Amino acid sequence: DAATSSQDLDSITFFSFSLIEGYISIVMDAETQKRFPSDLLLTSSTGELWRMVRIGGQPLGFDECGIVAQIAEPLAAADISAYYISTFNFDHALV
Repeated sequence: DAATSSQDLDSITFFSFSLIEGYISIVMDAETQKRFPSDLLLTSSTGELWRMVRIGGQPLGFDECGIVAQIAEPLAAADISAYYISTFNFDHALV
């Protein structure tokens, strides 16, 4: 919505729910995580922190190919893990 797109990227609430091969994966920002009881979620045992980068200032076109590869290749070369989420409206890379 228009209100979300005009917000500063540091204040966007992020929540992703995925079910893959019987496993549930929930990715959320730190403020949303505080809403859950502390003993409910299994979080990273290393305490690693991810940073989210919104790709593009507007939805990417279906004809824009190779964007994920352009992001993933230099990260992989630097041995940096990445998690890429693509939605209809926006793409996000968590590094």
